[in-house]
Amino acid sequence: MDRYERSGHCLPGKRSNRRVVLSLSRGEYPPYRENDPRTPEINAAVERLTAERLVTSAWRKGYEGWLLDKVFLNLDSLPQIYTRTGRTSIADTADLLCQLLRQAKAQIQTPWKLRFLDEELSRIEKNLRPSRLLSGAMEQVKGILTVLQYTEEGPELMRVISVNCFHDSKYLERNLLSSLSSIVRAYDPELANYRTADEELLSQSAALAQLGILTYPEIFEFCGSVQLFFAQSTLDTSPFPKGFCLQSENLDGLLKIGLDDIHTVLFVENRTNYRHILLRGVPAHQLVILHGGFYSPTRRQLFKLLSSGLTASAKVAFWGDIDLGGFLMFTRLKQFVFPALEPYRMGLEDYCAYRNSGSARSAAYLASLQKHMEQGAFDPVFTPVARAILEDGRTIEQEIMLSNHTNCY
Repeated sequence: MDRYERSGHCLPGKRSNRRVVLSLSRGEYPPYRENDPRTPEINAAVERLTAERLVTSAWRKGYEGWLLDKVFLNLDSLPQIYTRTGRTSIADTADLLCQLLRQAKAQIQTPWKLRFLDEELSRIEKNLRPSRLLSGAMEQVKGILTVLQYTEEGPELMRVISVNCFHDSKYLERNLLSSLSSIVRAYDPELANYRTADEELLSQSAALAQLGILTYPEIFEFCGSVQLFFAQSTLDTSPFPKGFCLQSENLDGLLKIGLDDIHTVLFVENRTNYRHILLRGVPAHQLVILHGGFYSPTRRQLFKLLSSGLTASAKVAFWGDIDLGGFLMFTRLKQFVFPALEPYRMGLEDYCAYRNSGSARSAAYLASLQKHMEQGAFDPVFTPVARAILEDGRTIEQEIMLSNHTNCY
């Protein structure tokens, strides 16, 4: 039946003249062997199925009555076969899947989720099967669709989602994370552009955060004299010269951010570099923000508030590793939040100053960098330094620069 359901017999509107056959003499059914004590039992089972007109069979020439050669599925008896095996027909399964997908679509508005559902519907209607992203037991498919619908309401902690959807705090973690992460990576437009070589793989938690599944509350870290305006109060962060933290759950109550005294903003990718700057002292006119890796929708919400609070004359820069990941992070932040964003210490001159301390990269990584550059996946300001990386085969991590760092921005 597995072989039948993978064959052209099952494709809508197509006919196949090929018989569905299992060749026992060629070892296609491993338990069936010449001297295996189970062989007579298998012969008897095939004879019973033949008597029920579910299969036909042929003996191996010269071994009649002892060893079977082939067993053929009787396609005229498919309804009885499905009943006999307790399986749901592939057509009925496809109908159920389509019904579930249409129900999910009615509850979803996120464009990339709708594109995923539409493409799965089209595939199932054509081939009666979903893609590998939605393959698996029906219970798992229902779970995936449930989470896709639930996360339309906004970000939530993983175990809270699991309890609300499945009455089991660990069900989501045990059964669905890998599939959901693959779907997000394939369809979220920002993640789809963030495909790098093996050294720069995006973490599963970062991918799931794009969907709104949080493994823990996010902590936003920054340092500078700003005012956080909430409905009932205003908080001035200037008394915190070594940095301030804001928990993501409090972001919904944040109305705006006052940045009148801020002339420059510096996003820092790496925590070590961020802490190093803070320990040396942040000038009164400057705001330093820990960017971290691939930012989540919640973090972008904060970045948008920062963008709207800045004066027109304020300068915004990003300092990241001189590598593909850094280029992509800069480009994303510039494209979606800060159109006038400038790179900081990420140019060709900086690369040349530290190239001897760089990290060697694999051929796969360099091929990925070349491909991203040719496709225009990152800002062209990095083209000269990207070419230098391709020539040298090395990239520069931010930490290498700390020995010569000064607050010169």
